[in-house]
Amino acid sequence: MKEILPHWHFSPNAPVKDVDTKGMTRGDRAVAEACRRAMETEAWKELEILESLGVRFTGLVGRFVSEVASPVLEVMPGDSFHQGAKAQLSHMVKTRDGGETIRIIKTLAVKGRF
Repeated sequence: MKEILPHWHFSPNAPVKDVDTKGMTRGDRAVAEACRRAMETEAWKELEILESLGVRFTGLVGRFVSEVASPVLEVMPGDSFHQGAKAQLSHMVKTRDGGETIRIIKTLAVKGRF
């Protein structure tokens, strides 16, 4: 499956990366798949548009952040490897931070964890 690179390599001209799920744990694969599905939703597209316009921390952004993050948080395992990502994503939902949510989801879509 072709996926974008993690956020620290991301740009509009970034190359795609073949995601190798063989080296991932079951939990990592579930998280990565949930992130990829979230990135295909209309809420994700709206969130990216709002972020590109510089709109952050509003109620509208908060609604889209919640829609994107909820399915990912549901499948996130409770182990120590995913605890930090779960805490950060939950915090982004509370603060309605769309930009950081986008970066977290992109990273998790490739690696399944931090």
